[in-house]
Amino acid sequence: MNKFIGLTLALISPLFALSVRAETPVPLNNVLAKTSIGSMAKFTQGMTTKIPPQAQSIFGGLTSINCAKGASPASCIPMAIWNTTFNTGQLTTAEIAQKTRHSVDPNSSLATATPWLSQLKISDALAANPAMASMPVTANGVRTTLGNLASSQGGKILGKVVDLRQTQLAQFPQIQNIKLSQFNGLSKLPANVIPNLSQLPITEMPGFSLSGGIALMKLDVIRTKERKIHHMVMSGSNRQPNAKCDSNCDYAEFHPWVGMPYLRGAKIISGDSLSVQGGEGLLAMVNGGMEPTGVEANIGAGGVKFVIRNLNAKTGSATVNINFRGCGWLVGCTPYFLGIPLFTISERNNWFPLPTTSVSVYRQVKLK
Repeated sequence: MNKFIGLTLALISPLFALSVRAETPVPLNNVLAKTSIGSMAKFTQGMTTKIPPQAQSIFGGLTSINCAKGASPASCIPMAIWNTTFNTGQLTTAEIAQKTRHSVDPNSSLATATPWLSQLKISDALAANPAMASMPVTANGVRTTLGNLASSQGGKILGKVVDLRQTQLAQFPQIQNIKLSQFNGLSKLPANVIPNLSQLPITEMPGFSLSGGIALMKLDVIRTKERKIHHMVMSGSNRQPNAKCDSNCDYAEFHPWVGMPYLRGAKIISGDSLSVQGGEGLLAMVNGGMEPTGVEANIGAGGVKFVIRNLNAKTGSATVNINFRGCGWLVGCTPYFLGIPLFTISERNNWFPLPTTSVSVYRQVKLK
């Protein structure tokens, strides 16, 4: 059984096994306190996602996302995606160090303290904060300032002009207190370029929010290629909350172990078997207006959706994915079309913390 991984749906710790007779949902904060971007599962197969033009501005100008087989989400999912859901751009490097309990050595170089800086354009670094112009740097063996380089080399990548190993953090400590979102170009870099960010618990992210708890579910059985899955279906979307599957249906059936007894026999249809209408407003037609079926949860600024995929009846196993969307003022939200694998569940290792804050739970199950 995998340990806590993924953005939210990590496997339950042994502490929860001691309280399975509880009648109320376990606080979701307890589940997420040990989950982070860095603990998410690696991609079992390569993933390439094109960002439609109408949604590119929502996702920091991204045009596509590419993750190779075996890559970790922290190494290939751009910062713009994490910022869309959890407002990571509101953090500073000092805050990340404090929240992850890492001491900052003032004698460390900027190459160590801010390695991502070398991948930005000089002009973008200066635009983050006017004070950056006075930052002492070494270029071609000569000491100067970043501002002096900007007039002739502002469009060049900083790391190709400047040796950040020659500038100590103590020489420009204020860089630790500049919000990540102020650095243009950083949104297209992966999370692991920011020291310690991958270790930051999801509960410490600026965009994390929670108004409820979870129901601790147990996976009973996995079925594949079934017909007419209409009863006790809890997966769907905001536009199709009562989604049904008529043929070639893969699904996982659960029963509650902690909280929400009416979820006994609840079925989550595989996102590989069923696509549903999603999105809101002008962005609703991104990705053809469709998203995989699953369970939505309002635990991040942009919301998330948990999708079960890769169901295998022989091994009794499945993969839980987390899907993201993008939302913009006056333009609505895209469907949940960006998917990242979190972990594997099975009929043996089957703990599954299900958020109860979503309409996909009560309305779709209890009233059927």
